[in-house]
Amino acid sequence: MSLLSRIIILMILSVVAILAAVILGDYGPWYFSWLIGTGFMILVAAMGGVLYEDQEERLLEQEKNAQGHKAR
Repeated sequence: MSLLSRIIILMILSVVAILAAVILGDYGPWYFSWLIGTGFMILVAAMGGVLYEDQEERLLEQEKNAQGHKAR
């Protein structure tokens, strides 16, 4: 079983558990906000990683171009 399918299964189980908590208890909104907040922070972290890699790639290209111009 791939990692993505495990994550999807765990996410479905967590949503079912949170829905049960919303229906049965007063702590449902807390669990819901926890799930939304955790997902949001994962997305922000992934976005930061992508932006970092893009900046690093551009810096390497600039250095490569600068060395190419110096050689001429």
